[in-house]
Amino acid sequence: MRKFLQLRPIRHILAASALVFLACAVVFVVQLLEYNGTRARLQGLSANAVGVVARVDDSTITVRFPVPDQPEASAAVELDTTPPALGAKVPVRYDPAAPSRAVAPGATPLVTADRASTYATVTVVSALAMLAVDGFLIFTRFVQPSRRKPGASVPMRRLKVQRGLLTRSWLETDTATPKWIPVYFSPALIGLPSPARVEVLGDLRTDRHVAVRIDGEVLYPAGAVRTTEPRGRRTDNPSAPDEARAAAAASPVGLPRQFRADLPALAVAPVVGAFWAFVDGSGLAGWLTVTVLIAAFGFWWAALRGSDPSL
Repeated sequence: MRKFLQLRPIRHILAASALVFLACAVVFVVQLLEYNGTRARLQGLSANAVGVVARVDDSTITVRFPVPDQPEASAAVELDTTPPALGAKVPVRYDPAAPSRAVAPGATPLVTADRASTYATVTVVSALAMLAVDGFLIFTRFVQPSRRKPGASVPMRRLKVQRGLLTRSWLETDTATPKWIPVYFSPALIGLPSPARVEVLGDLRTDRHVAVRIDGEVLYPAGAVRTTEPRGRRTDNPSAPDEARAAAAASPVGLPRQFRADLPALAVAPVVGAFWAFVDGSGLAGWLTVTVLIAAFGFWWAALRGSDPSL
């Protein structure tokens, strides 16, 4: 286990996962506080009645409803939805000791509490799903390939493919029936001649995930072996590295630079947040919540896919 924790892609994935956990924890605490605060406003509303909308004023309606052993009661209810028509009948929950405290379907406290509980639940489910995906991918992409015996040395070409917001490293076999292996980035890829003989750990014909060894360093797969060329803008390594590439291959690339390469994946976060806030009607709070979560999961997604930070 210690050996795997020292691997660059594992540390990248774990760092991105920690960021997701932090974002989920912050959102969960904020939503829990909002839920508890809203629930306090709903305490004591234990009686039910059917009321009639007597007045509509923007987002507030006045509801009149019968109360046992008392004259007809009325309550002003603030809504977070489109108000019903004047004279419409609506179910009402009210406080028997103070009938003016009442809510109707779509009331702001009810919607806020429901929204907060939904967001809190989503963060917990998302964090657990992330853990499950991390465990599965670490096993299939690192543990299993590391146990396979070395196979034949195959001539391969290293290429970078940019598709959308993400750039990844691939190894293309220089054979009659080429195959493409996505690999997690290593500086050794920068100076790899094109083509170069690369030792394969496993069998390209039968294994879904295979690792490769380049100059004694094992590079792990960032996905399954493909029989079709990956789509996107392709950049091939030159046949022989120049001085600049040789120097870049000898220089370590830290995680901060890796995270800078992942930044384009965050561009979609505010757009998705704005769309959700519009659909859900949650305003600035909803936009901020969804934007933070999507941005954190964007970093995580880029780490799992194996982003390439090389120039």
